[in-house]
Amino acid sequence: MKKTNVLFINHSVRDGGPGRSLLYILKYIDRDKINPFVLVPKHDIFSEGLKSEGIFENVIVDPRFPENIQKSTIVADTTWAPGLMRVFSIIVNIVNMLRLLFSSPKIIRENEIDIVYCNGTLAKIVGTLIGRKNKKPVIWHVRNIQQTRFMKSLMETLSGFQCVKKIICVSRATAKPFERAKSKIHVVYNGIDPADFDKDSVRGSLREEFSIPSDTVLVGNTGRVVPRKGYVEFIDTVSRLVSEGNINEKTKFVIVGDTPWFFPKNHLRELEDHAERLGVRDSFIFTGYRKDVRPCLKDFDLFVIPSNYPDPFPRSVIEAMAFSLPVVGFSIGGIAEAIEDGKTGFLCGSGDFEKIGESISILARDAEARGEMGRNARRRVMEMCSAAERTADIQKIILEVR
Repeated sequence: MKKTNVLFINHSVRDGGPGRSLLYILKYIDRDKINPFVLVPKHDIFSEGLKSEGIFENVIVDPRFPENIQKSTIVADTTWAPGLMRVFSIIVNIVNMLRLLFSSPKIIRENEIDIVYCNGTLAKIVGTLIGRKNKKPVIWHVRNIQQTRFMKSLMETLSGFQCVKKIICVSRATAKPFERAKSKIHVVYNGIDPADFDKDSVRGSLREEFSIPSDTVLVGNTGRVVPRKGYVEFIDTVSRLVSEGNINEKTKFVIVGDTPWFFPKNHLRELEDHAERLGVRDSFIFTGYRKDVRPCLKDFDLFVIPSNYPDPFPRSVIEAMAFSLPVVGFSIGGIAEAIEDGKTGFLCGSGDFEKIGESISILARDAEARGEMGRNARRRVMEMCSAAERTADIQKIILEVR
């Protein structure tokens, strides 16, 4: 039987959730049945990950496919008239995407592509147009929930195109916007490799690096440091806990990550200044970007995700759970599908940062509860999110389209 040639389009070249999730799919997919090709804007951490796994063959690098619609590779200085530069970048990127679209028949023909697989928002737009132009079936992998009316409308319109045959959603929350196309929907949770996130095989780094005593409780978070993630309110909550005496000097809070280059302001610096103004800077450790967050997770005692928006199904949560960490977050979006309230952590009502603070305070004082919830979390994520099993689900969907 002829292999199915699939063009995976991926705009995430760093190590964000979409790229890491696709990496697992490419790692575990059955090469006797599916021959993957990968289209990326440039070589970066994602393609390096492919190399390290020995699955770098058939990678197509095309700079006409932008990593971010608001950032052009030909614009060197965005400090002068940033608004104007952003508009110029968008125009340049749209022109480049049109050029890629018009030349796509050559890519499809030379690689004998059977299916176009779209991983990411820009990938869905570009991939759908490529599929329609070349009369090829398209599969979407939806990993986010659009926040603007324009993008919601655009995604809803494109999802109705005849060429879009299947829509794989990472949670029930991400599937909700596609009610009109629900016959195409398949919910498949993000996958994680148990061997990659085994706490017993990882050495911690934070306590040694920052001279943190072993009896200090570390409450941590990993991920992109951007305004909608709720970090400002999280710092406000910590300030209140400290002032009320509900958290002592034996508890530290760690934020691992940085603000992506395409954001107009460095939110990480803003958070450091905010903590300083509130007088709780000593309670926080801001590590900046870490290529590998596992040594940080190893040293955490508790994981908090303060996102107060419908986070689709964050990898940071299932990675923390795989490290046997209880998780505290809001009962909204895919987070509510990952955490079992009272068993693997605490779910709080949307926007209820007071409850977030209470949950942190309870778990920071109770090592036994943290241990039990952490063990439950590890078991749950291994049942829900095995990368090999979830890839098998996705492979079945791909072959159904073929």
